[in-house]
Amino acid sequence: MLAFTTAVLCFAAPTLAHRPPLRRTQPQQQNLVHTPRLSLSAAGSSDLMAAAPPPVERSDERPLQITAALYVLSLAVTALTAAPFMVEALGTAKATSTLAYIGSASAATEIIFAPILGAATDTLGRKLVLTGTLASVALVNGLVALHPSVPLLMVSKYISMMGTGLFFLSAGAILGDKYRKDPTKLAGASSLLFALVNGGFAVGIAVGSQLPGGLRTAFGVSAIGACLASLTCLLTVRESLPLEARVPFKPRAFNPLAFTRLLRHGRQLRLLVLLSALTLQPIFMGDFFQVYGVSQWGLDRKGLGVLFTLIPVLGAFANIVGGPLIARFGLIPFTLVATVSNLLYWVGCLFSFKMAIVGACVGALGAARTLAASTMIASAGAKAGMPQGELSGDRANLTAILKVIGPLLYGQLFVAGKAIGAPALPFAFNIALTTAALFLVPYALREPDAAGN
Repeated sequence: MLAFTTAVLCFAAPTLAHRPPLRRTQPQQQNLVHTPRLSLSAAGSSDLMAAAPPPVERSDERPLQITAALYVLSLAVTALTAAPFMVEALGTAKATSTLAYIGSASAATEIIFAPILGAATDTLGRKLVLTGTLASVALVNGLVALHPSVPLLMVSKYISMMGTGLFFLSAGAILGDKYRKDPTKLAGASSLLFALVNGGFAVGIAVGSQLPGGLRTAFGVSAIGACLASLTCLLTVRESLPLEARVPFKPRAFNPLAFTRLLRHGRQLRLLVLLSALTLQPIFMGDFFQVYGVSQWGLDRKGLGVLFTLIPVLGAFANIVGGPLIARFGLIPFTLVATVSNLLYWVGCLFSFKMAIVGACVGALGAARTLAASTMIASAGAKAGMPQGELSGDRANLTAILKVIGPLLYGQLFVAGKAIGAPALPFAFNIALTTAALFLVPYALREPDAAGN
């Protein structure tokens, strides 16, 4: 369903990109005339000759925030219902392997489609892609609620996992349109959005665990939530990219390693991409953490529930306070503190479950460590003349690649660690990644001078 939506958008892009601009009133024309233009230093970006998006009032972020909260709630209420249904229908071993294949297939598809849809948002606008993604999730989850079955559930998991990445692609482009020249404000806006996502996930998990009626009820509620999110987006979210700032859809967007385009635009973007990869990779550990918790820490379902509820709650807290702290102290000092905080968590995981909880609480700001790199990529890329949709697509492409690498990497590290009597080897690896990120922060986040140094 989501792939069909993507195909429609891609085939429609060239036609819609060349339609004549809509007639505007005189005040709107005057506003567009005085809007600053983007610089055009990137190769292949010479067609970006239109005015940049006009500034939007801060109150316009509220509809996007409500949309995000509704969407995450709709996904979270089904988080604890799909796996038991699959296990009962297929058996533990087959269900586990099937879910792993779905996750890998979803991430692999996202690697291909994220750059395509990122470029499509520069042609069609952000809102159309965002609304289509939400509607696809609502439709397939509604079908599961009406007729629960393993094939439909597999399709639902696939679309929901891929749709989450595409949602943040479009939402990131919307915020990038508004704050691309001010990384501090972009970090503040992004942190609030991520806080709502973390909080919504924690609430959705709690609500979903209390719903009666099993799979039908959970997916029915999910479909309603996703439908409300789609309608909220359609009716209230304002398009951030006017017709005059759109560019034709380009075949070069079909690139499974699209993130490498970011590496061609100077030393700062290369360092930012590396910093982003170092801070994001520990997020995508696959099912390793659950397996480790059960086999090494002796946790039951209740213990796992405590851990996986606490982490998003702390993530919400970190992102809520992250924006104001960045505005007061700056990107580099805050990111250094957040990275050290995350380091404390992984050190705690080396020892025991209790120490992991202590490390997570003491290092509560660690969840906001990724803010600076992602926002600086948006700012530095805009200065290099890259459209925000293309930028968001390339970042999503990098994230999807890390999603594919992560479960394989951490699974192999766990097996290798057990063989030598060190099952916590994946946590030691995360400590190494986080330490490397800590040393990289002052160099990657430093603003270049007028000469680009």
